[in-house]
Amino acid sequence: MNCNKIHNDFNLEELEKKACKTIEFPRLASTTGNAIALFTMLVLQEIIEQQTVNPIENLPNIIALSNSIASLNSSIKLIQ
Repeated sequence: MNCNKIHNDFNLEELEKKACKTIEFPRLASTTGNAIALFTMLVLQEIIEQQTVNPIENLPNIIALSNSIASLNSSIKLIQ
């Protein structure tokens, strides 16, 4: 991979402006993080449902997925 090409494809000034806007709107970052966490939780729920077709064989997977959902749940932040 050519790092110079990657560096040239990004406008660093534009990225800096976007970062500053995000800092100005902290709710935006929290809202985005919450949306990603909730979406991921729903995807994991669908995978758990698929794993319950054969629960005895897939019990370790079901437990791991449940733990992942619980971890995501603790990452959700209240927005005031």
